Amino acid sequence: MITKELFKSPKFIVLFSMAMNIILILIGYLWFDNNYIHLELSALLLLSLLLGPYAILGFAIVEVLYWILVLDMSNAVLIILSLSSIVVLGIMPWKLWYLIKPKSGFELPNMNSFYNFAKIIIIVLFMILQTYIFSHLIFNQSFHLSLETFYMIFILGLILLLLGMGLFGRLNIAVYTPKEIKRFMPDRLYDIFLVIAIILSLVTLNNPDNLCLFFILIFYAIFLIKPLDKDSLKIKNTQKITIFYKTFIPIFIILIMIPTFLLFSLTELGIYEHGMTSEFLNYLILLSSFFLAILIPLTIYMYFLEKEVINPINQLSAYLYEEIEDDVDLDNLVNNLNCITVNNEIRSLSESMLNMEKEFVDYRANLLDVTKEKEKYETELKLAHEIQNAMIPTDFEEFNENNNLSLWGFMKATHTVGGDFYDYFKIDEEHVGFVIGDVSGKGVSTTLILIKAMTLIRDYATYYSDLSDVLYEVNNELCKDNVKELFVGCLLGKLNTKTGELSYVNAGHRKPLIRKNGGDFEFLNEKPGLLLAGMENMHYKKHTIHLKPNDTLFLYTDGVTYANTGNDRFYGERNLQKILNQNKDNELSTIIKSVEDDINKFCNNKELPDDIGMLIIKMN
Repeated sequence: MITKELFKSPKFIVLFSMAMNIILILIGYLWFDNNYIHLELSALLLLSLLLGPYAILGFAIVEVLYWILVLDMSNAVLIILSLSSIVVLGIMPWKLWYLIKPKSGFELPNMNSFYNFAKIIIIVLFMILQTYIFSHLIFNQSFHLSLETFYMIFILGLILLLLGMGLFGRLNIAVYTPKEIKRFMPDRLYDIFLVIAIILSLVTLNNPDNLCLFFILIFYAIFLIKPLDKDSLKIKNTQKITIFYKTFIPIFIILIMIPTFLLFSLTELGIYEHGMTSEFLNYLILLSSFFLAILIPLTIYMYFLEKEVINPINQLSAYLYEEIEDDVDLDNLVNNLNCITVNNEIRSLSESMLNMEKEFVDYRANLLDVTKEKEKYETELKLAHEIQNAMIPTDFEEFNENNNLSLWGFMKATHTVGGDFYDYFKIDEEHVGFVIGDVSGKGVSTTLILIKAMTLIRDYATYYSDLSDVLYEVNNELCKDNVKELFVGCLLGKLNTKTGELSYVNAGHRKPLIRKNGGDFEFLNEKPGLLLAGMENMHYKKHTIHLKPNDTLFLYTDGVTYANTGNDRFYGERNLQKILNQNKDNELSTIIKSVEDDINKFCNNKELPDDIGMLIIKMN
């Protein structure tokens, strides 16, 4: 976390780039003999695209000091021109990335798609061209950059950039993004200055003149201060590593590293000597032809793989992740899935998922009609109702007095007997256990499963210290003789009332909300495990967080978010989170009462279609 914050500081970026330049200079000087290769130039791509102009400033400072102190460069005009060229070459890739029109929204520099890969390659080729031009116009007067040096610098630079993008994405390190600057002239004039600079540099390539070099650099500098559109300043945070990066980029790095290592080997063995440009060129052409024969078909394959498989799968995943609460959400899902235009198995999958979503919505609607048949079960339901009420604890105040926490619960069965339940109990002197859940179905069979589940959870929670083991054993017991095929979704937790350590396991239950450090209630989005009584020998993942005093955990059953007015408009997670944050500083009982009142108001005080269960726990 500290590293991520440091990269947001311009001062740290300057110091970081200076340190990186010094390290590369030392490696190039000691390992390769700096008369052979200027290794530090390979860092320009990485520093430019990921850390921006401040990194180039730090790089240029070290480079000038190196020229003066180590290379004994004393020509002031040459130093200024060389320094200016380094700045221009360094900032140019960063500027081009944000100026080249994006495919779908402006992004941070990354290789997470074929489009971005092609974009980077274009920028790299442009930079190679400009470096070649400047090496003849300026660098040739100070030090010699051979063909071998160009090859080594840009191969290593590309490898550093690809690895750096992966590292920044995996660690979620801040990338320096453009800031809004004042516009001095129309955009087309900035582009004209760039064209003039390129043409002028090509014209004077064989007859370099310091005055021409000065104007070339001025024209480039004018282009570099071109302001970006307001839309381009709204950068999407797309640093996550995608399938494209994981599959294609490692292969690409290996293919470009093999000829480089072969060159190193030939040099070390004395087979190849520095300055053998024609031999090196023949060697490079031969190897490039071989690897291009592999790389080009691979690139084409990855392009169609991304277009026909990866992108549709990402779209399908994003669309299906959205919660369906009403007909409007369902219509939006239909429109979104229709945008997936591929003609393969993914299209068939999207159509199947759409049918499943429609069936789910229809099922919710039919559930309201099915509940009207409860009259024929009235006698057995009354008995089960009394048993259920006896199982649900309500001694909140007495329990809170003996433990370093506060809790409150609420349960409302919309039928005579429901399947929702909660429980809390003391495990030992330091730990308190709690559970909230929902048994599928209604009636006596549901109540029997409810009683069995609550009893097993209490018993195993006092026997096993790991909650994963608790639900493992409970699940196996519930699977036995489950002829009615009833399932139990629950969330089981254990709180250390002295240290505040909270561990919990989610078996197919709704995601809870937590309020930490006096902030708002937020959802805990860990993926739940399989429902209990569904399959034997299932392993459940335990999650652990730390609660401080006044931190609050809110648990609920699906009847809360699925409460509706009879027209398929559900109460939903957004309304629940909103009412909790409006009452977050109230007493626990008041918070639960406010949620109940808000649900009744939403449903126009009509009978709810499903049971409602809530449990709230606060660390004292």
